[in-house]
This record gives sequence, structure tokens and C-alpha cells, in this order.
Amino acid sequence: MSLDPLTMLKPRRKVTGISAVLLPFHESGEVDWSALEAHVARTAGAGLTPAVNMDTGYVNLIDHATQDEVLRRTRAVLGGGEFVAGAFVSDREGDSFSLDGYAERMQAIQAHGGTPALFQSFGLTRQPGPEIVRSYERLGRVCDKFIGFELTTDLAPFGAVYDLETYAGMMAVPQCIGAKHSSFHREPEWE
Repeated sequence: MSLDPLTMLKPRRKVTGISAVLLPFHESGEVDWSALEAHVARTAGAGLTPAVNMDTGYVNLIDHATQDEVLRRTRAVLGGGEFVAGAFVSDREGDSFSLDGYAERMQAIQAHGGTPALFQSFGLTRQPGPEIVRSYERLGRVCDKFIGFELTTDLAPFGAVYDLETYAGMMAVPQCIGAKHSSFHREPEWE
């Protein structure tokens, strides 16, 4: 299939820019909280929605206490302004989907005023496509809104780039307001 991305442009549509804010550390290994707060403020000041606890290789390596402190400080810096935060469930190959694990992280994010971005997990991605969609539907009942997320296994072993039917099913969940896509290939993004 040949796609022309220029035919998909919608001039003058409102675009929401969301930018990941990485968690900085001092050389000692301690979190540099003042640098995080400054980066959140700069990101929002530039007209972008900050996204914390987000990038692969970060949220899956920090504990819930640190994630929650990031949420608390982000909320304080933004004074009620919008932000996105990663909801990550740590599991292993062969584990079943953890609705409770996702619900706990999603509720923590929402309690601080953020919108959850749902990181994939083994339990989520190793299901058949229709079950993945049902899992997103169940997650939609836990929150007002969320951002979907798919990523290649080149970035994380628990990731998956969904087939178009599964992706469309995720996007059709009423609470799903968008998605982050990380595949290293543009054509699937255009489809």
C-alpha cells in the first residue's frame, strides 16, 4: 500500500504538543528535583504539555514512591495545569494482564491532576488482539481519559506494535484521547 502523508494534512487544526520531561539525577544518583521542576516549568512555558514518568528506560526503572513524588512536584509547579504521566505495570513474560496494577497507577496520576499514558506490559501485549482491546475498554472505566501507547520490542521487550484492527479498537475506546507510537517506521504511523 502506498500512502501519501501530505493528503492527510488538515490545515489550521489545533495541535496539542506533548513533550517528555526526563527525570534528571545528580552524579551521586539522587534525583535532581530542582532541575525537574525547572524543566517542567520551561516545557509548560513553551506552550507544550509536560509528560512525566514517561520515556521507556525511565518509568520502568523508578519505584512508585519516586513516580508519586514526580507527580506531586509536577502538579505543584503547574498549579493545576495539564500534564501527562506514564502508567507502568512491571510484570514478566507469561504474566496475565493486571487491571488492578494499571488502575492503581492511573488513579495515582489522576489524583494529582494528570492524564495517564498507558505503557504496555507483557500481560497486556501478549493477549490476542480482541482481548487487548477489551483490556483497554476495561481501563477506560477506571478514568475519564487516557493516552494509548505502543512501542516496538526494539525499545522494550514488553512492547508491541499492534495490527491495524487492534490499534483501531484501542483508539475507539471513548476515553482514549490519543496515542504515542514508537515503531521506528513512519508508514504504520500514517495508516
